[in-house]
Amino acid sequence: MLVFVGLFVRAKLAETPVFRRVMETRTEARVPIVDVLRTYPRTVALASLAGTLVFAYFYVVTVFSIAYGVEQLGLARSTMLYCAMISIVFMGAGILLFAATSDRVGRRNLALLGTGFVGLWAFPMFWLIDTRSPVLIALAFSVGMFAWSAVYGPMGAFFSELFGTRVRYSGASLSYALAGILGAALAPIISGWLLSLTGASWSVSLYLFAVALLSFVSILLLSETFRMDLFGLRSEERQLLAGENPPTGEAGTSNPEQRAA
Repeated sequence: MLVFVGLFVRAKLAETPVFRRVMETRTEARVPIVDVLRTYPRTVALASLAGTLVFAYFYVVTVFSIAYGVEQLGLARSTMLYCAMISIVFMGAGILLFAATSDRVGRRNLALLGTGFVGLWAFPMFWLIDTRSPVLIALAFSVGMFAWSAVYGPMGAFFSELFGTRVRYSGASLSYALAGILGAALAPIISGWLLSLTGASWSVSLYLFAVALLSFVSILLLSETFRMDLFGLRSEERQLLAGENPPTGEAGTSNPEQRAA
């Protein structure tokens, strides 16, 4: 049912003005995934690493921590699930708050703030979990997920604005998918392995801190985007188009950028 709802919504959506302009000037990418890797390899790599913490932290809280509380601390599964559910309320509120705030203060600034806090909170979070107190566990999860939303809230706009209109969807999607593989797929496995190796939760905290540090540096190396002109043709794409459509000097054979002018 949801598939049909999604198809209906997509069929009724109008293209954005920036993409309509690309279509009108006939500068759309022929093979977007190839173009984005040729044009924005550094941006794809940095965005993928920047988003790794989002997935790693989420799955440590919602998968590993619940198993840790039940199997290592002897707590009831329902207790850990209730604590996680409480934190999801703060996560939802935080996403709305920080997504809107990023329109005023910037995507990168908020992402840096949230990433730094989440990395440092990884240690107090497990200290509170180890108390076996449901109230303190709920507090540990809720504070962490609220700070986490400062990274996730702006992410949709941040990743999209990093790429030019011709490859925006492909660039954002590829970066998001790679971040998910690096973070979500590996976090529970690495956390479980570290716990079995050391027998202590500090090793998982150290892992989250290391991931946060990697994401922090990657975000720092990316550009702020919230005031960027989305209509303009990026220099990277201009060079690519110039290579694909070299001017010949003959009438009617100008490159796409000249046609757009």
